[in-house]
Formats: sequence, C-alpha cells, structure tokens
Amino acid sequence: MAEVVAAGAAFQKSTPLYLRVRKDIASRIGSGEFPVGTALPSENELARQYWTTRLTVRAALDDMVERGLVRRIQGKGAYVSGELGDMAGQGGLASGFRESMRLRGFEPSVRILAKSKRVAGEYYATIFDIEPEDLLYSVRRLNSVDGVPTTIETALIPMPLFPSIDTVDITAFSLYETYRMLGHPVREAHQKLGLAQLDAHDARLLHVEVDTPALVLECLTVDQDGLVIEYARSISCGARSGFTYRF
Repeated sequence: MAEVVAAGAAFQKSTPLYLRVRKDIASRIGSGEFPVGTALPSENELARQYWTTRLTVRAALDDMVERGLVRRIQGKGAYVSGELGDMAGQGGLASGFRESMRLRGFEPSVRILAKSKRVAGEYYATIFDIEPEDLLYSVRRLNSVDGVPTTIETALIPMPLFPSIDTVDITAFSLYETYRMLGHPVREAHQKLGLAQLDAHDARLLHVEVDTPALVLECLTVDQDGLVIEYARSISCGARSGFTYRF
C-alpha cells in the first residue's frame, strides 16, 4: 500500500500543474459543483483557488475547450458545455436558430424577452405526455440576424424532462445545445406553417409597420427516443424570412 501511495505522489509531482488543475475542474464538473450550462469562476478566481497563475488556469481551460468540456463565450467567460460536439446542423441533424444561421454565413443574436414557469394544463400535457399539473419552462425571445430583428419565438419545454433547465444560461447556449447537454439530443422537428399580420407590440419589436404580413411557424421538437421535448411558436417578418422544403 505504501508503494502505491508513493507512486501516486511521484506521479502528481511529475504531472504538469495545468493538467492537475484540468483534472480537478473536470472532477468538480462531474460532481455537479459546476453544472452543465453554467459559467465557471473567472480565471483569476480559479488561479486563487489553485494557488497558481492565471496562465496555468488558462492552459487547463484551453485543453478542456479542445475536448469539448468547456466553451468560451466572448464577453461572458468560460461555460461548462459537457461533451457538446460540433456537428449541429450537419449531416442531416436538426439545428437551432443560431447553428443554422452560422452555417449559412450570418451572425445571429438572441435577446431573451421573458422566462417563466407555468402549469402545463390538459392541452400541453397531451403534447408532452406529462401530467396536467406538471410545469413547463417558457422562454420568449427575439432572434436577430446581422443585427436586424427577424423572429419572435416562444418555446415551451417540459420540466419533468429538464428539471435543471432554468439553471442554464440560454444566452450563452442555444436551446438545441441545451437539450443535448441535458441528455436529450434533437432528432427531428415537425413544423406547420401559417400566415398572420403583426400586432402593434410584435411590429415594434421587429421594427416594422403594424399589420405587416408575417409567417407563423409552429414546431414540435423530438429527441432521439421519440419524446416531444419542445413546442415552439415563432412569428417572422415576411420581408426578412422564408421557408424551404426539401423533397
């Protein structure tokens, strides 16, 4: 036993400090101390915690970024991203707004208008196969492309499937990324298209005139197990949006 302890101590001494820091941060992520979708302490704070330099911490985080365990968000810091891959929207996989816009060469942005919890009720309980008294997480957001508002979207998410979703910073991660990180990767989406005219409130958000023609898209998102994990309704300015079917 003494030989094993000595060998372990020798290994620790021979292992670069940044790898030891990386291992410990990964352990804290695994234990739930740093939950998926939340921000890590700053590099300066981590340096104080580990009695080391900011450069050592940065090297540890760089390695974790390469492994997909951490993501850096410009202006916000480092976030726990689990084992998020980089295949969103490729190879036929479903993708969310931000992923699809980036793949097309545009710069997307999302502004959260409101977040709340609400009781499902009979209608949405049937959609999600949950109890009527179960809670839904409601997110209303304004999507923009290259700084121009394009879509107002309201998403309803069943909290029995995502009990910790309200802890995820959805300004840093898209909802589709969040679903993957929380164990429900998206397999497909079923969509229904309609037409409407913008009321005064929505027209103001989209910077257009009242009664401007708009596209309404209702979407049911399904995970790899066939579970409905999101109901979303979006309204887009007709002059700035389109819809493409592939046969």
